[in-house]
Amino acid sequence: MISLYTHLAAAGAALAIGAGGAWWAQGQRYGLQIEQLKHQATSTELDGTRQAVADMAGFQKGLNDALADFQALGQRNTAAQQDLSRSLLDLRGTTAGLRGDFAGLPARIERSTAAARAEYITACTAVFEDLAAAGGRLAEHGAALARQAEGHAADAGLMQQAWPRK
Repeated sequence: MISLYTHLAAAGAALAIGAGGAWWAQGQRYGLQIEQLKHQATSTELDGTRQAVADMAGFQKGLNDALADFQALGQRNTAAQQDLSRSLLDLRGTTAGLRGDFAGLPARIERSTAAARAEYITACTAVFEDLAAAGGRLAEHGAALARQAEGHAADAGLMQQAWPRK
């Protein structure tokens, strides 16, 4: 009978060890599956993050390019405005000189000879031609500045439209 109890005890111990081993092996398999699922989820998140970083880098490049274009346009506008300012100053100087020339004109014409009047008429014609040419250049500068301003406004509008909204 002792041998039966011994065999039963040994069988019970073997059953306990076998069940414990099976439980441990199943736990290891489930643990591996859990780790694989976690790895897959992490890989998916990493891929999404990489794509977001790539998208952000593309946006940053576009923004940097737009800012560089904006700065170049600003420099061109500044140069055009300086050219226009110089032309206006030249025109003002010419106009001021003409005012002085015309101040005593009627008295000088009355006192002058016919040859002097003909020479003065020729000089006045040349001055008026120069004024017309300067006015034309001033109008061209103004038109160029207006075109640049329109381009600047269009660029600013595009940048505003391209800016991400929350």
